[in-house]
Amino acid sequence: MKVERPRRLNASLWRAFVLQIVLISATAVAGVYLAEFAIRELLIVSALKREADYFWARRKISVETPAPNTNTLIGYVFDRDNELPDEFAGLGPGIHDVRTPVGETVVHSSEHDGARLFLVFDANNVKELATYFGLAPLAMLLVVLYSSAWVAYRITRRAVSPVIRLARSVRDIDLETPDLASLSADVQATGGNAEIEVLAHALRHLLGRVDRFIERERLFTREASHELRSPLTVIRMASDKLLARDDLEPPARALVEKMRRAALDMEELTEILLLLAREHEGTLRKEQVVVNDIMRQEFNRCVMIYGHKPLTLRMDETHRLTVQSSPRILAIVLGNLLRNACAYTERGTVEVLVSAAGVRISDSGVGMSKEHLGAVFTPALGRQHARGNGIGLSIVKRITERFDWGLEITSEPARGTTVEVELGDAECVPVIRDGAGARRANA
Repeated sequence: MKVERPRRLNASLWRAFVLQIVLISATAVAGVYLAEFAIRELLIVSALKREADYFWARRKISVETPAPNTNTLIGYVFDRDNELPDEFAGLGPGIHDVRTPVGETVVHSSEHDGARLFLVFDANNVKELATYFGLAPLAMLLVVLYSSAWVAYRITRRAVSPVIRLARSVRDIDLETPDLASLSADVQATGGNAEIEVLAHALRHLLGRVDRFIERERLFTREASHELRSPLTVIRMASDKLLARDDLEPPARALVEKMRRAALDMEELTEILLLLAREHEGTLRKEQVVVNDIMRQEFNRCVMIYGHKPLTLRMDETHRLTVQSSPRILAIVLGNLLRNACAYTERGTVEVLVSAAGVRISDSGVGMSKEHLGAVFTPALGRQHARGNGIGLSIVKRITERFDWGLEITSEPARGTTVEVELGDAECVPVIRDGAGARRANA
């Protein structure tokens, strides 16, 4: 579906002004034609008919009544058809437009008792009348309308220009480091409009709160990540030492193993929080990362972790993908998605495909219903149905959104789940297989 691009306010005002001018001009042209039509039909034609009726009424009284003869109207009376001149030949009763050597004329023809009356009106006067009584007043009106429309356009544009200037200032603000002083300077340059002052004050207050929220998030993420590392390391090392003892009872060993896995989960979560905090601060180290290598490492880890389960793990590569990112961030996303697939598949297959479209992980596990699929990225669902040692899809979703990667999940109960990660900025090179079946990039 094509999304319509929003119009600029100045452009909308200009379109409204042009539309207004076009409508006024069209109305003016229509007015001229209507004026000419009204003068011809209501004045001239009606006058000629009344003049003809008056002449025939007078002729009944006196046959010698002369035909009308004025500056603009000339009458001709013919008693026999053979006396008709060429310009009147073929004209039946009614109104006719006749072109003569002296110009255009309007001819009214009527007949009574075998006599013919032709009233000839100078049509050039029609245009003069239309000009005097229609076009001249209309031209004055147009000047007034055009002038008022232009003044209204200038006033409106001047009134909305502070809003446009303020919108551009807000657009250029970096939320990571908002410069409220420049915003205040731009507001002062608008001329101190009261409504703009209220809007700018609200924006400054909002940006101030956003800045404080971001700073608190940075401090919490950074400090929590650093403070959690030491106790988690102690718990993991203590768990490793306990698991190394031969005299540990099986129930106690199972509890220690759970503690160790929980500590590993917390270490991974702490590392993600620290990485995200560094990305917020712009200090996260990014480099060219080969997605295939990261995916292969995580794939091998899952083969070792879930080797005891009746699973068939397969990995295929049709393209070699390279992205500008942090290797650890990419490993966390792909690793958790793959471990999640293995954890929710008791038996069957887990397949990984690296192609030009991105990374696709498919499993034949328990799957999810539409209700669970709609809330799969919420932390509550992750805690309720957590299995394995992953950090949950909610944080994976946050990471993919932060790096503008696409993440799509499709699933059916008892048929499995498919997760697709689209790396929009990835560089891809086709992978070809040689005769021995080995893969290599086709540079």
